[in-house]
Amino acid sequence: MEHDGTTDRVSGPHRLLFVAGKEFADHLSSRRFILVLIIFLIFCSVSLFEGVETYSAKLAAYSGATAGWVPPVKPSILDVFSTLSSQVRDYGPLLAIAIGFDLVTRERWSGSLKTLLSRPVFRDEIITGKAIGGFAALALAMSIAVLIALALLLLSAIVPSPAELGAILVFWFVSLVYLFTFFSVALFASSVVAESGSALVWSLVAIFVFSSIVPMAGGILTSATAGTPPVAVNTSDPHFTEEVWLQYREELRSFEEHRSRIAMTVNLLSPQRNYLELSVAITSPWVSMWVIPDPFALRTEVPLPDLPGLIALVWQPIVAMLAFPAVFFGAAYARFMRMDLR
Repeated sequence: MEHDGTTDRVSGPHRLLFVAGKEFADHLSSRRFILVLIIFLIFCSVSLFEGVETYSAKLAAYSGATAGWVPPVKPSILDVFSTLSSQVRDYGPLLAIAIGFDLVTRERWSGSLKTLLSRPVFRDEIITGKAIGGFAALALAMSIAVLIALALLLLSAIVPSPAELGAILVFWFVSLVYLFTFFSVALFASSVVAESGSALVWSLVAIFVFSSIVPMAGGILTSATAGTPPVAVNTSDPHFTEEVWLQYREELRSFEEHRSRIAMTVNLLSPQRNYLELSVAITSPWVSMWVIPDPFALRTEVPLPDLPGLIALVWQPIVAMLAFPAVFFGAAYARFMRMDLR
C-alpha cells in the first residue's frame, strides 16, 4: 500500500538516507555512469596537464627566466583551474544528464518504483533521496577532477597558498551547483515524460536551448531594446568643439552601459554563461576586469580578492546559479508527488 504521508507521519531521516544511499550505489555500479565519468575525467586530465604546462611557462616568463612576452600580472595557480572550467562547462552537463535522465522512468516501467513505495517510504523521501544520491555522484566526479588538478600541481612542485585553496573550494562548489542544474533538468524530464529515450532527448534539447538559443535571443533582444547609438562626431567639421566631443563621449558611455545591463540580465537565463562568468571571476579576476567591466571590475593589483569581496562582485550570477536547480528540482518534486503510478 502506498504511503502518502497525510496521516500519522513520523519523521524518518534514515529512510531518506536509505534511498539516497541506494541511488548512489546504483550510480557507482552503473556501467553507463562509469563510462561517462571516465570520458569526462580524461578530457579534464588532458586540459589540466596542458594548463599546468602553460602556467609554468607563464611563471618562467614573468620571472624573467625566458625572453619574450611578459604577463601583465603574476600567474596564479588558479589559471590551471580556468582550463578545467572549460571542460566542466562543455562536458559536465552530459555527465549530469547521464545520471538523471532515467531516474524515474526506468524504475517506473520496471516496477521497482511500486515495490519501493510498498515499503514504509514516502514519495517525497524517494524523490529527495534520488536527488541527494545524484548530487553525491556528481560531487564524487567533481572532487576527483579537482584532486587530479591538485595532484598535477604537487607533482610539478607547485603548492597552493591558503587563499588559493579557498578559491579552489569555491570553484568546486560553483561547478557542483552547475552540474546539479542539469541533473535537475534531467530529473524533471524523467518525471514528466513516460520513456527514458524521450527524457534524454528533452534533456539534450535543454542544453542546446540554454547554451545557444538563450544567448542568441539575448543578443537580438538587446539590439531591439537598447535603442540606437549616438551619432558619431565628425572631427573635421568646422563647428567641432571639445564640448561637442565630451557630450558625445558621455552619450556613448550611457548607451554602452544601458546595453550592457540588458545583455547581462538576459544572460542570467543561461547556466553556461553564469558559470563562465563565475569561474572566470574566481580563477582569473584580472581577466574579468577587461572582459566585463561592471560588476566584475576587479583591480589588476589584486589577482585574488577575498571571498566576501568576490561574492559582492558576482552576486547576480550566484543567485541565478542557485535558482536554476531549485526551480527544476521543485518542478520535478511537484510532478512526482502527483504522478499516477498505477
